[in-house]
Amino acid sequence: MEQKLDFSILKTLTQLPGVSGREQAVRAQVQAYLSGAVDEIRTDALGNLIVTKKGTSGQAVLLCAHLDEVGLMVQHIDPSGFLRFITVGGIDSRTLLAQRVRLQTKAGELPGIIGTKPAHITTEADRAKAIPTKDLFIDVGLPPEQVRAQVSVGDVAVLDRPYLEFGDEMVSAKALDNRVGVFVLAELLKKLKNPLHTVYGVFSVQEEVGARGAKTAAFGLEADVCLTLDTTGAGDIPGVEPQQQIVAVGAGVGITALDACTITPKPLLDGLTACCQEHQIPFQIRVAPRGGTDAGSVHVSKTGIASCPLSIPTRNIHSNVEVLSKKDVRALFDLVVCLMQSPLVYE
Repeated sequence: MEQKLDFSILKTLTQLPGVSGREQAVRAQVQAYLSGAVDEIRTDALGNLIVTKKGTSGQAVLLCAHLDEVGLMVQHIDPSGFLRFITVGGIDSRTLLAQRVRLQTKAGELPGIIGTKPAHITTEADRAKAIPTKDLFIDVGLPPEQVRAQVSVGDVAVLDRPYLEFGDEMVSAKALDNRVGVFVLAELLKKLKNPLHTVYGVFSVQEEVGARGAKTAAFGLEADVCLTLDTTGAGDIPGVEPQQQIVAVGAGVGITALDACTITPKPLLDGLTACCQEHQIPFQIRVAPRGGTDAGSVHVSKTGIASCPLSIPTRNIHSNVEVLSKKDVRALFDLVVCLMQSPLVYE
């Protein structure tokens, strides 16, 4: 099986708008890419894209990657035409000031700038504090009447930053969480020929606001094992103590033993690590007291599905300058390929 990954596809995916609940553009791109490469492809009532590729073993693997990204939603348009907003998903307000956004409106895409009260008219005490979201606004550079004609309360905005490759096979972009998981799953489904196990590929919606899409998708499928393909915060940066770093960028795919939503069954954990060891795939065990993935919803679906979150270590997560390594992306891809060619061990 050809292992080379086309990262231009990841670039395209990161630039698409796909705030939680508004994933249509990303879903359409993936559906077009996979057309003719799978046995079945459909969209359910919540908006999940569900793909089937039939295998011969009589067992099935659910591979889940969420389409959505964190973003903003317009809550109020003030008399001067400035937009007040709330966050959709978990965004640290410290990362928002002076950033560009792309509003998705009925009139089309509209650029904007996030601002706040300028430093020269604030006090020293003000400048020492983090700026809460309620004190930020979006400036679209238009007169108030034009703003109200084009923008509506409930419109969403994505963070705006171009895709960048830099350093030693490093990538930075907005929405790497989780377009990188979408990329890996789409590439796997496209390249995988005659799989041993049936693959249910779920490109889920609304993960960033509670793993909602995965919950409904998993209920309608009969799978023996689930792997979620996602990102995880990497703490391998200055100021973080070693025991708090969890995973490091460039050190391999993160195989989760435990996070706040999932504890991986020991046989499945051992099987995944054995695959890595046998095929010399770099990996690291992830023990994360906070955070979770779609696996948190999937593993308690129906009578339960043995599940493990697989993660790409990512710096600056939930910002427009997320950073990851191509080396870790390849490791994730290789591990999933390994699983699809091996007997399932999960109980």
